[in-house]
Amino acid sequence: MTTNPEEKALLADAYQVKREKQHWNPADTTAAIQRGLAKARTRRSGWSVRIKWITGVLVAVLAAGWFLMGPLGSYGQEQATYTEPIANWGVLEPFRGLLNSDMDSATITSTLNNGYVQLVDQTVTSGIYAFTVNAVMADENRITVLYTARTDASQQMYSTVDMKMMDASTGDLLDNGGAGGIHLSKDKHTIYGRNTIERSRNKPLPEQVNLQFQLSSVVPDVVNHADKGEKERKYKFSKKMNISFPLDPKFSIPKTEIINVNRTFTLGGYEILLSEVEVSPLVTRVKFVHVPDQEIDYKTKLSLNEIVRPIEIISISRNGKQTKLSMVGGSGTEDGMMYSFGSNLLDNPESMVLKLRGKPGKVYDDLQEAKKDELEIKIK
Repeated sequence: MTTNPEEKALLADAYQVKREKQHWNPADTTAAIQRGLAKARTRRSGWSVRIKWITGVLVAVLAAGWFLMGPLGSYGQEQATYTEPIANWGVLEPFRGLLNSDMDSATITSTLNNGYVQLVDQTVTSGIYAFTVNAVMADENRITVLYTARTDASQQMYSTVDMKMMDASTGDLLDNGGAGGIHLSKDKHTIYGRNTIERSRNKPLPEQVNLQFQLSSVVPDVVNHADKGEKERKYKFSKKMNISFPLDPKFSIPKTEIINVNRTFTLGGYEILLSEVEVSPLVTRVKFVHVPDQEIDYKTKLSLNEIVRPIEIISISRNGKQTKLSMVGGSGTEDGMMYSFGSNLLDNPESMVLKLRGKPGKVYDDLQEAKKDELEIKIK
């Protein structure tokens, strides 16, 4: 447990650096105006999911009610429903500002446009700090929280620190290697944020979760001086805060779709197998494995991790609309690598294409030249 103020400040700074880093490769914000199919589906067990949702600009009260009920509609229907995307996210409209810098913006856009969201609107306070869970989205693999954090006029709101999510009934930590988050500042005293955690789909979705965290702020006009005479900001931290809320049972309905690709390709002199792709409403996971006939030692595994460099997934709808799903994470596995991307499964994409860097180690002066060398693999 972190109790030292300097360590907490480092954590807060690390979060801010991660946030700024995400500005370097923003996801395509045109996903916010996409047309699509308001239909969630799965190929597991041969059943599919149909989503009914309401179009038009709604007043805040009606929009709140619409989001709260979660229009996942009639399941087991095969026919698709063509409709316009939601033009206004109602009470969640302030979170549209995250799209310009959030690598997972395609996922947030898809879930909110399709009403795959649960309004929570619960607030907890501690001294000068207030934290509101505005909404939550969940599936077998992830849980995403949209929140607002505030402080009073005496402080400048900075970030959340050490956020954890637990099953409220058992106390078990749900984070299976956190996916991280991002926030933006509305003004000096308020931030809107997204925090996502990975979870194991081998365990059922909890009925209720407990979120624990601290908030950090910057004390204005108060500066500490380092040994070298450099100015350092002074941080203030809230007490440990927690808030508990139920999860809508509708989040247990969509199952992870497994696409068996089994495509072998050569990269950097090595044969690599794109084994399978897992798709759920909140994440797309791509699994690479080392070809069994190759002798792979530890050093070679490290090299392969550098050679296999996914860029993005292009998801294409029936009407030809392309959505870029940016890479949001990745790690090595016992027999290969697993990379995570955004998802727009709820838009019912017709096809998906994975793009990778085709010539590892090559330095490009021209972006178009780099695009010519990209390797494309059809997922479906």
